[in-house]
Amino acid sequence: MKKFILTLLMTFIIAPVCFASDNYIAYADSKSAKNAKQQTQIMEKEVRNLFKRLASYTNNFDEENLKKAYSDNYLNSDGFDKTMYFDLVNKTWKLYPDIKYTMNIDRINIVGNTAIVTVNENATATTTEKVDETEIKGYLKSYSDSVYYLEKVGDNWIITSDSIISEKTTLTYGEANEITMDLIVPQLVPAGKEYTASLKITVPDKKMLTIASIGQERITYPHINAQEVFRKLPENGILERIFKANNDNYNEYTVGSAGITRAKVTSNKEIKLVVTGLGYVITRTNIIPTKDFSKVKENGKKETTAKLVE
Repeated sequence: MKKFILTLLMTFIIAPVCFASDNYIAYADSKSAKNAKQQTQIMEKEVRNLFKRLASYTNNFDEENLKKAYSDNYLNSDGFDKTMYFDLVNKTWKLYPDIKYTMNIDRINIVGNTAIVTVNENATATTTEKVDETEIKGYLKSYSDSVYYLEKVGDNWIITSDSIISEKTTLTYGEANEITMDLIVPQLVPAGKEYTASLKITVPDKKMLTIASIGQERITYPHINAQEVFRKLPENGILERIFKANNDNYNEYTVGSAGITRAKVTSNKEIKLVVTGLGYVITRTNIIPTKDFSKVKENGKKETTAKLVE
């Protein structure tokens, strides 16, 4: 460690002398840096154009061109390959035929012929749900912050992987459009650790009878829905549950659900509860995999594999 620090000090002292002693070298380095900056700017523009095309492809359901933007070896942080991913894309398009996407780039980092792109993505759509033989209109809103990993192959940039950092989706039907739902969960949890999910619901009309539930789902392919256990919403409008993160290193969704009912007098003068609204809010929790940074010696004792540099 001391030798390393000494080397840094020597470099700090010698570097100004070297640059001061030869103006030509300084000029050459300056010209090289300028060319590198220009090349980076060109590549950043190419990446931005790619994401403009991606937004166009998704909004026009252009699967053929969208697939070309993804590597055949694509694999995302949830473990979905290209085939799985596009199966989910097609299912989404069928469920929400009027869905619209926007993609806003926050940051681009070019490293050689690769790029890391931080993107904010939004999606909106409408749908209908049949409840007690009555169709009620629903509204979907989705927000996420993602990191895309790109590689330039020839003249084209392709997506090799992506990772969703945070994600929230709301879907409300009927009178649930008038309520406010917020689901608070941690974004990162170590595998096997407990965490608290808190569902907060604000109901503007006290005549609305509200039931709610909170469920936990692994992000898997194919997807398996969480079991819902509804209970009456407490007077403070907050429902909480404690979950234990899975030990299999799957990322997870927490799903908050709400049902809005009203009392209705039937023709037989009986009081019947009628569902007038449904609401869902879904958030992501990424699981930090567990790792054992130790090895067992022959005598059964453990020692760390991380060595301190001397």
